[in-house]
Amino acid sequence: MPHRELQITFHQVLRNDGSVHSHQWIALTADCASVLTVEKIVERYLAYLRTFTVGLVRPQRTADCIALKLSGVPLICLNFPVITRNGAITNADLFINGGFLVQRDFCNRGHLRFAVIRTPEQVRIEIRLSDYYPLLLGTSTPTRFRRWLYRITQASIHNVVTVRFLAHLYSDLTGTKPPHTAVKSFLADGEEL
Repeated sequence: MPHRELQITFHQVLRNDGSVHSHQWIALTADCASVLTVEKIVERYLAYLRTFTVGLVRPQRTADCIALKLSGVPLICLNFPVITRNGAITNADLFINGGFLVQRDFCNRGHLRFAVIRTPEQVRIEIRLSDYYPLLLGTSTPTRFRRWLYRITQASIHNVVTVRFLAHLYSDLTGTKPPHTAVKSFLADGEEL
């Protein structure tokens, strides 16, 4: 029996204050994701990041954070997940607290959020990066060249990893690999990345 095409939606923007907002999501049937928790999604994402980068980026837990390291250099450091539950919505927020790829003046801003939103019919899985100030942009008013450089490197890599992770998660949960498309959405204010 053929599978319907899976849709993964995303948007990425550079906001007027120089921060990056990136958001990817997928809606799954309630039965295929009934046992999925936000904690498991965070663990799977970190494992997938290592696999996807062929071990070049290694998420490592230290005494006070999760460091995404490349050759021992912490690219981005995230606080341990803060879990919040509000009815049908469960979030895991990993706040950015430093790393080589973060502008020095904004090391304690921004976060990576994983969300599980349940309804009787479906489970929506979201991954959102908010208020992130990449080093590649340089300042809160980056030049056109820096915006272009960030767009073709770090923004593209983040989006590809996240979209493929969501497709991989679906395959793991259902045991099938249906065709999937990534659909660009326009939900946030700012310049498209």
